[in-house]
Amino acid sequence: MDGTNIRFGSAQAEVEGTDAVFVPGSLSVADETLFGPEIRRGSRTIFEQLREDMKVGGRPTLIVIHGFSNSFENAIERAATILTFYGLDANVFAFTWPSVGSNLPIPLPYRDYFHDRGTARASGMALARTMRILYDFIDGLPKDQFCRQPLHLIAHSMGVFALRHGLQALLEIPVGEAREFASAIDEPPAGGRRTFPALFTVPTEGPDPNRLRRTFEQIVLAAGDEDEDAFENPRELQYLPRLARRVTVYHTHRDWVLATLSEKTKFNGPRLGVDGPENMAPISDKITAVDVSDGFDPNDDSQSHQYYRLFGAVRDDIVAVLRGERQDTISNRDTAGPGRYRLVKAAAAQRVRSRAASRRKP
Repeated sequence: MDGTNIRFGSAQAEVEGTDAVFVPGSLSVADETLFGPEIRRGSRTIFEQLREDMKVGGRPTLIVIHGFSNSFENAIERAATILTFYGLDANVFAFTWPSVGSNLPIPLPYRDYFHDRGTARASGMALARTMRILYDFIDGLPKDQFCRQPLHLIAHSMGVFALRHGLQALLEIPVGEAREFASAIDEPPAGGRRTFPALFTVPTEGPDPNRLRRTFEQIVLAAGDEDEDAFENPRELQYLPRLARRVTVYHTHRDWVLATLSEKTKFNGPRLGVDGPENMAPISDKITAVDVSDGFDPNDDSQSHQYYRLFGAVRDDIVAVLRGERQDTISNRDTAGPGRYRLVKAAAAQRVRSRAASRRKP
């Protein structure tokens, strides 16, 4: 409604190849009652289900933030196809922000794009609230209940823009506010009146990087509809590396959606998902840029914007990142400068593998 409201639940999609269909009637919104004698929080229900599966099943959780022009059903379908296409034994948690979800082959460039850019910006507060509620849940667990499994994050296209605003909201929400919120619900004052701190309103305090905490093992930004110099700007993504062990940026100059629709027709300027970070020297060495231009045939994706969920070469690279392989040892890459790599062409990939196999022989 205004960027602060969020509900938790589950849904299902049937996947076949790189396509999926939302299962009608599968949406289950976790019961939530914030007033009355019995307080129930949907977030705690869902987080507990994830924690139990991560602990007993030994499975990580992949958080997915969708991009421009995706309905709620589309977002669930995309998240399901990523999990299946990547071949990961993991949970998937989809943060679905209110996108238009156009039924046209190409979204209307003005109405749809500007609508989604506005709702992605407003959804930053909901994303920050989700993370603060997660922190409160984790901090309240006994140590023997920790699952000791990683959280990974993949943000695509305008989802990177939403992530930026979530990061900025986290910088402004005072530390411990989610705990105050939980306490205010569970333990009302003696007079019986429950109060709610500023978690429901736009924060007014100045940004403070010390409010951030490492949450993710790996953050993957694919085709990011964000400024090329975002990692140099404290009001954009400069502090994002504090949330993760590593951040990997995937980009290609072939991306029509970013290079034409966003950069030129919307006057947004050079995009992160086209050429990667503008300058690697001044930004965190946790950040790696990977040019995927040669990792697929553009004839197989005329917009060259969905490569992260369609093409095996890109998928294999992302899976290697999620598995924690060192950036300089991932196969089918060439070095393109400090902190930069590019995928080798499919014809050359076999030669790279052959050379690597030869080096491994005693």
